[in-house]
Amino acid sequence: MIYGSLISGVILILIGFIAKNNPDLIAGYNALSQEENDKIDTVKLTSITQKHMMFTGLSIVCVGPVLSLLNVDEKIHLYIIISLIAIGTTMLIIQSNRLKPKN
Repeated sequence: MIYGSLISGVILILIGFIAKNNPDLIAGYNALSQEENDKIDTVKLTSITQKHMMFTGLSIVCVGPVLSLLNVDEKIHLYIIISLIAIGTTMLIIQSNRLKPKN
């Protein structure tokens, strides 16, 4: 289970780095029309996405091995990792929806 946590965390961290330079990878952004894209501050959106993905990945990388060292049951370990991902994704959605349009 420790390897699954490490791999998941590293993937989320890499997605954070990639999303910073490629905003089209952010869900829903590439489906917007050009005039709607012009209203969105892509620098803030990509930095928020990067920050949340990296924080979620780092928390999984830190918590996963600790849970394994404490001999936590695999089922509970999985629930905790899924909860971390769900909380990180929810916070990302909330913060990205709070973005103000560009002037």
